[in-house]
Amino acid sequence: LNGPKFGGELPSSLFQLKNLKYITIMSNLGKDWSLPTDVQVGDDTQLEQIVLVRNNFSGAIPSWIAKLKKLQKLDLSINNFQGAIPEAIGDLSSVKYLNLMGNNLTETIPTSLGKVPVIDVLILGNNALQGELPASIGNLRTLQLLDVGSNMLTSTIPSSFAKLESLKYLVLESNRFNGTVDVLESMKNLTVLLTRSNSFIGALPDGLFSGTSDNIVVDIGDNKFTEELPTSFANMSNLVSLIGAKNSLVDSATMKDVCDNTTLLVMDCDACECCEVCCDGESDGVCDFQLDAHTLLGYDCGAWYEYCLQGADDFVGVL
Repeated sequence: LNGPKFGGELPSSLFQLKNLKYITIMSNLGKDWSLPTDVQVGDDTQLEQIVLVRNNFSGAIPSWIAKLKKLQKLDLSINNFQGAIPEAIGDLSSVKYLNLMGNNLTETIPTSLGKVPVIDVLILGNNALQGELPASIGNLRTLQLLDVGSNMLTSTIPSSFAKLESLKYLVLESNRFNGTVDVLESMKNLTVLLTRSNSFIGALPDGLFSGTSDNIVVDIGDNKFTEELPTSFANMSNLVSLIGAKNSLVDSATMKDVCDNTTLLVMDCDACECCEVCCDGESDGVCDFQLDAHTLLGYDCGAWYEYCLQGADDFVGVL
């Protein structure tokens, strides 16, 4: 559906059509939209995809959506949905792609999300979510992309995240996370790590990124990391982007091989004698350089985001 005069509450009967598989409403900003508060969903419903992107949908995300047992893709991003993510969302037994980015969602991330058995992508960024990262998310063995960036989350990374053996892309930026990132060493497929603007401490683990040959992109800027960069970084020809300014790394923490091999490198000047560009103070614009997760990870392509990944070595952007 597309048109400047469309709007209002979607009829409940739309979600009860037995042979309907796809609902798509995108970029309709002329009027306000809402979802029905209650729908009697039958066991024979065939709906596989609901895509309601970049509209003026408001109100709460209704719990009845979780009764759509064949739903594989739910994208409600860039709207004005409010309130809590319903606990029932963990009953979406077939969903592979769940994107709630860019709304006004509040309260905590429901622990029930750890029950979704086949999910590949979970995007909850750019909301006002609070509290801790649920340890139950560590049960999502098929998860490849997790984005909880730009919220108000306050916790350490749960130790259960060591079980996320399929995870490739992790976005934790612009929250209030703390503690170490030691658990990330177990994520052998991790290729993109964005933790900017938190309060992480300690050293990066030596085995980080040791299990992948894909291009590696890292933005750990504006944290409280200490010590040196892992010595393994010097041998990684696939480390194409490393942003680490505004930390507390030791002097000369960056090896010369990292300077030679990394396409995009921004560090504190004290921590990088070999850097051509470095952060020399709070007033230096270089210090605030950061990567654009949305462009980097191809979110504009929706569930087809992987086909938009042109290679991290081609990406240079500012959020």
